Amino acid sequence: MPETELTLNKIYNKSTELYQSKNGYRFNSDSMILSWFVNRICTGSGSENSALEIGSGSGIVSIVLKRRGFLPKIDCIEIQESMFRILEKNIEHNSLNAEITPVFADFLSFAAEKRRKYDIIFVNPPYFAKESGHLSADSEKALAKHEVAGSLADFFAASANILRKGGKFIVVFPASRLQFALFSAAQRGYTLKNIAFFRENASTKPATFAASFVLGSETALFPLSDAEIFDLRDMNGEYSAVGMEIMYE
Repeated sequence: MPETELTLNKIYNKSTELYQSKNGYRFNSDSMILSWFVNRICTGSGSENSALEIGSGSGIVSIVLKRRGFLPKIDCIEIQESMFRILEKNIEHNSLNAEITPVFADFLSFAAEKRRKYDIIFVNPPYFAKESGHLSADSEKALAKHEVAGSLADFFAASANILRKGGKFIVVFPASRLQFALFSAAQRGYTLKNIAFFRENASTKPATFAASFVLGSETALFPLSDAEIFDLRDMNGEYSAVGMEIMYE
């Protein structure tokens, strides 16, 4: 994609810049929440050496994750050629070639081939069912927002082929689809280990949750009563302490 069709934006800190399509899919706060949550869950575990991101798009989640100090090397899978070219460009631009490997592939086919095993898999999946809402004519937006190339249930199922037993599957998803996520995970042998809900401020309901599931664990499900709720902003519209952690270094 020609640079005239891209914007270059600083993200997270002064040394991190990301190319994005001017008119195609552009990242939102869920990407930053996922990056923060993955780092929070995995920091200090010590035994995890390999990670994979499904549907990496421009690469924001993995690139910012590296800026947060995440140690395992990351394979970033992207199915759309236009987005994959931007992903490659962003990895190069941020000097992360030795830490992040872009993979141009359909994740469901990639996982079926069982090329390797991972300790961590994370995803900011499409959040609309294929048949719901207005399907954008723009392919980048359509695949990012609607379950055209696979649903969260599909990703749970496929990931079971390439995630080590005891490995982590981490996801950010709309709070309105929590039951679907929990059911899909349980069907494929995953156990909920951590969950947090995110809302704009204390006067609003959570719009998003981030959760970590473990494959093949027989431990009882995480009690939802113990879930954390984070406010991204205070009542004056300023970022909260957690909001600042999520968005900025």
